[in-house]
Amino acid sequence: MSHSIWSVFTLILFTVATFAKTIVVTVGGNTTNDATKVFQPTTVTAQNGDTVFFNFTQGNHTVTQSTFASPCIPAHETNVTINGFDSSFRNAGAGTAITNLEYTVTDSSTTVWFYDSNTCARGGVGAININGSSSETIDGFRRNAIRLNGTSPSSSTSASGTASSTAASPTATLSNNSSPRLLHGAAVVIPFLIAALCF
Repeated sequence: MSHSIWSVFTLILFTVATFAKTIVVTVGGNTTNDATKVFQPTTVTAQNGDTVFFNFTQGNHTVTQSTFASPCIPAHETNVTINGFDSSFRNAGAGTAITNLEYTVTDSSTTVWFYDSNTCARGGVGAININGSSSETIDGFRRNAIRLNGTSPSSSTSASGTASSTAASPTATLSNNSSPRLLHGAAVVIPFLIAALCF
């Protein structure tokens, strides 16, 4: 690779890495009995290459990907095309065993729904990149979770009577390190840049 191509490649890599963000979602930090606040914030908006950093700080919780129609069931159990993330239970105690799960966004046009196994039936749910023009909202997702009381619906339709179109192939990393890594966007773009520069 020539010096000029290498310089361009380095500049593009630096630019992509600079614009990738880490968005922290605290899990269990709210010590009230309000299950709807187990994830803070409950919803986030992220771009491709951004990392959603689930930081488990209090209690014993999970962050598990699901679908709009089945809020409290792991996504892969209701839709085999979704290889959803699941942290399993993380008992952070009273902040004595803080752990995390990192999810890198690869399709910002797709809504990713998730829940906590301990509080889902009481509204312990959240979402990444909710489509503002869709009838699938965080309030509807929460109502589904409470209405179904943590169980699977008898059909694959949402509360509005339409089939759920949620799908994703996430990149998730489990870690016991409570310090977020800030530069993740490059991992998504590097293979494409290398291929483009080689041809």
